[in-house]
Amino acid sequence: MLNLLDESMEHFLRAVVPLPPREVDIAFEAPDGDWAAGISRPTVNLYLWDVRPSMVQREFGMLETTDHNGHRQRRSAPPRVECRFLVTAWTSDVGDEHSLLGRVLLALLVNPVIATEHLAGALASIEPRPTIELRTGTAAENSDFWSALGGQLKPGLDVAVTITLDAAAVREVGPPARELQLQQRSRDGAIIDEPLIIADEQHTTEEQGPPRDTAVDGPIELAARMGGRSSEATTPRRRPARPRRGTQQE
Repeated sequence: MLNLLDESMEHFLRAVVPLPPREVDIAFEAPDGDWAAGISRPTVNLYLWDVRPSMVQREFGMLETTDHNGHRQRRSAPPRVECRFLVTAWTSDVGDEHSLLGRVLLALLVNPVIATEHLAGALASIEPRPTIELRTGTAAENSDFWSALGGQLKPGLDVAVTITLDAAAVREVGPPARELQLQQRSRDGAIIDEPLIIADEQHTTEEQGPPRDTAVDGPIELAARMGGRSSEATTPRRRPARPRRGTQQE
């Protein structure tokens, strides 16, 4: 997935800045001294130095989707991952270098979301799309970063690209209930009344007649038929409230 992000970032910058391949190279290697010594053309370097789950853009709960066969599926919200790039420009002239970095900065500021046409592979079909944010840091952090790379201090952009990973487990969801059956039983299990069928638009309850009430105290049985299977649950029937002593029932 990270290689698809590299391809997407390169396609995005070449199209939006723009950065023609004949004029500017795009590299993803660590910009250390050895790499800088081999540069022969203007280059924009995107060094991926940190990957971690995004707690800010994380989504919770379950999502219900439909696959290409029309089957309903349930899955947890896909995770969001924040990928941080150090973006730098490299030329033989400082003025050209600042101009190139400024053009990249402007493109990142006016495009907070990477358009679908710039996304590679599976990233193009996953929602939400990757977002771009410029992070703020201290001068000490920048200095420590370049010291770790063994290079000279250089201006750069701390860019956070948050992507969605299609890594959540998918569970098949059963068909919706077509019919509910309501039936009353006595405490010893004997059926007291005919079942009341509550069905969809293709069935009506008129055939069963209006529901009848009885004074027998017993549980109510609820059966849901789903795709040939049935599940039952019982709940005690509530008795009517009795009047208090000394009061007259209307």
